[in-house]
Amino acid sequence: MPAKFPQRNYAPRAPKSDAPAALTAWEAQAAWYDQHQGDGGDDFYTTLILPAVLRVLDPAPKATVLDVCCGQGVLGRVLAARGVNTIGVDASPALITAARERAGKHERYEVGDARLLAEQFPPGSADHAALVMALQDLDPIQPVLTGVAALVRPGGRVAIALTHPCFRIPRRTSWGWDDEQGMQFRRVDAYTSPLSVPIKTHPGKPADASRTTSYHRPLSTYLNACGAAGLAVTACEELHSHRRGTRGARFSAEDRAAKEIPLFLVLGLIRC
Repeated sequence: MPAKFPQRNYAPRAPKSDAPAALTAWEAQAAWYDQHQGDGGDDFYTTLILPAVLRVLDPAPKATVLDVCCGQGVLGRVLAARGVNTIGVDASPALITAARERAGKHERYEVGDARLLAEQFPPGSADHAALVMALQDLDPIQPVLTGVAALVRPGGRVAIALTHPCFRIPRRTSWGWDDEQGMQFRRVDAYTSPLSVPIKTHPGKPADASRTTSYHRPLSTYLNACGAAGLAVTACEELHSHRRGTRGARFSAEDRAAKEIPLFLVLGLIRC
């Protein structure tokens, strides 16, 4: 039986102030991010990420999905079109406001800290859960995954989408060109060591001081954290970029490299 969709008098324990619920909240970037993603998400979301997440979750109509770090509700709107209920949680009050302004009857959004989910929502609140392009921006991750497992019913599915931890490491990976072989390659300068990197939101605007932080972890860290939370991996998709540059002399090599080196990793898990 699908979990009952919580009513408004369910009263989750959201923060009382307008302050972000966590230091990693994208509150300073909320206006830019909302404009960038819009109603349906950018082309990476619409072409690659959301279709893979939907394949992994495969939620039935009237099921309830916990959308952790929901932003302005892009996933929730896609699920709502399928008659699926969403409980969205994000640490940014501004993004939650943007999500609520667009929300229909199948969507509910609350300000909350992804590391404290079990303190804000009762056990078994959701049939399934999703963490879409968020886990690489959170630290630590074990409380997040443990909280997700506490809120999802046994046998429920969980989808995790993130930048590929093997090939998309901030300041440690880059594209290179081999003149002798006529090949584009992906250079990896470091992988095993955890890393936190401040990221400028608007690199082309020197006066803008807003930053986010990206946390690199090897794949084993994510898999072990999922296992420790009671989430068993049952599926994995590695997503390759659909974007291509202009057709120049290196186009064929660039196309081949784009088809070989994935941008994103999507894990499908079962709540044990």
